[in-house]
Amino acid sequence: MKVSVLSHTPEPEKTVAAAARLCYSNISASEIMENFTGEKAALFIKKLMDMGHMSPVEHVSFTFAIDGVSRALLAQLTRHRIASYSVQSLRYNNPFREEMAHSSDDEVKKARHKAYKEGFDLASKLCGRQHPCQNELFDKDSIAGYISEKILKDFFPQYLRGIFEGGGILENGPILAISFPESLGAVLNKSPFNFTLEGNKLLMKKEDALNFCLYIYGELDFASRDYSGETLAALCRKSPEFFEAFVKAAENHIDSCCYSTLPESIAKSPEAILTYISGLECCKNSYIELVKMGVEQEDARYILPMGTQTRLVMTMNVRSLYNFFHQRCCRRAQSEIRHLAEMMLAEVKKIAPGLFEKAGAPCETEGFCPEGSFGCGRHPAKRPKV
Repeated sequence: MKVSVLSHTPEPEKTVAAAARLCYSNISASEIMENFTGEKAALFIKKLMDMGHMSPVEHVSFTFAIDGVSRALLAQLTRHRIASYSVQSLRYNNPFREEMAHSSDDEVKKARHKAYKEGFDLASKLCGRQHPCQNELFDKDSIAGYISEKILKDFFPQYLRGIFEGGGILENGPILAISFPESLGAVLNKSPFNFTLEGNKLLMKKEDALNFCLYIYGELDFASRDYSGETLAALCRKSPEFFEAFVKAAENHIDSCCYSTLPESIAKSPEAILTYISGLECCKNSYIELVKMGVEQEDARYILPMGTQTRLVMTMNVRSLYNFFHQRCCRRAQSEIRHLAEMMLAEVKKIAPGLFEKAGAPCETEGFCPEGSFGCGRHPAKRPKV
């Protein structure tokens, strides 16, 4: 999500102060404006905000450029009616146009999958494991741990990922530790990582294990069949550092490949993230197929999810912004629009700090929660007695 102020009323605080002062003056607003210093305007604005006299602030407006928000957020945002909106259209924009035009990526995906599968099959055979997902194994005579120069150069992370998921073990215990049977030593010695031989297994712990896992999953294509969701989830539960990197990688994939956003509550669970990505990929592939069939984009877009991103330009006057911040900076607001409101408030405070000193969630500005029994519990539900 990106938020910036495209434009705003010049000298916003002086404009509001002059408009308010006019109500009690016998000279024109332009004369008042000329005589107002920045310091005098700030003092007048503070008095105005303390009184709650809001009509003069309607003379000042801010125009925002907002990128990378979901259509679900847009549906909430447009309920704030005293505003102007210009929104990117999915009738005229195909978010997957570039991907449809470059079919060469398919060859790279096939090569990555081949490297992963070779590593997986090799490890499974050498370890004597039979995985339900295996379709075939190499012939026994061909198992020599040989790695082609192409794999070593371009697809070694995918190959090692296959080795790990085919023959590696995530050790029990409080720390992150992974092990491999000694029979995989010839392959693992070609990697840039060091393993300790303990008994009949090769072991890697803590930071070494974390770096290894980050390496093999660092270029993960979430849309591929080149990983085990169960193994990924187990690693996320074992290592908070790995989970943090996993979430960032998932967010990047969702943003760049699915043109969507990752909701806050889904981001808390690796299983939920993978399920979400699976649904996004299904919608995306169906959209692409419909467009290839000749269906108009304006109709094909019906299959895209509410998480699909959009861009917009929005203009609000200060009074409407106060209402917006009042409603959406509250912790009970949905996480994405709350994040947007907080970013917008931070931007306008840079320009007119006095005007927005009392803007934000009502509990923060008033000291009590107007939500009653629906409040989050951080503040009392009733106005404090004076």
